[in-house]
Amino acid sequence: RPAPRKPPRRTDLRPRFQALAAARMIRAGGLVAHATATVPGVAASPWQPAGIQRLLRFKQRPGPFLVLADATRTAMRLAPFFTPGLRRLMRQSWPGRTTLVFRARPGLPACCYQRGWLAVRVDASPFVRELARRCGGLMLSSSLNRRGQATQALNRRWRWRWHRHLAALLPGEAGEGIPSTIWRVRGRRTERLR
Repeated sequence: RPAPRKPPRRTDLRPRFQALAAARMIRAGGLVAHATATVPGVAASPWQPAGIQRLLRFKQRPGPFLVLADATRTAMRLAPFFTPGLRRLMRQSWPGRTTLVFRARPGLPACCYQRGWLAVRVDASPFVRELARRCGGLMLSSSLNRRGQATQALNRRWRWRWHRHLAALLPGEAGEGIPSTIWRVRGRRTERLR
């Protein structure tokens, strides 16, 4: 006779509920501060003008902003064509701490692009990928700091200081605090930017 199944512990369900609640806030046009595999970030929906305006006001700059994708397949849809180098880097680097910059299809807000180039990452954090999935596959993201300031840690004191900008602050496993590695793919050439 098989042993009865134990119900899942509350701690197992909490990240899922947090991702669901945070995704609702992002889809409604809010900003959410969250942990990533690199540095803490702030996320908005690329399809909500109110969220984009909040991100622009919070960051005090016009962009360009990083696009976080839920999966490599989603990120691949953003590229109009694939060079062998781009395809290889996508498969080797994602999910991970690597951001790829490449020519991209139009369709996202102007604050994502810099002269037709787009920065995309499929984060190593399963929570960030789940959050992006619940937001429609893509999120706008940037480091959790304002112009000219250092990246902030995720803590309640910081959340209250910027409560008028942030809808929520999601605690989570912080990354190593090291920014992502950035590669630009230009035709057959790849160039490390950071």
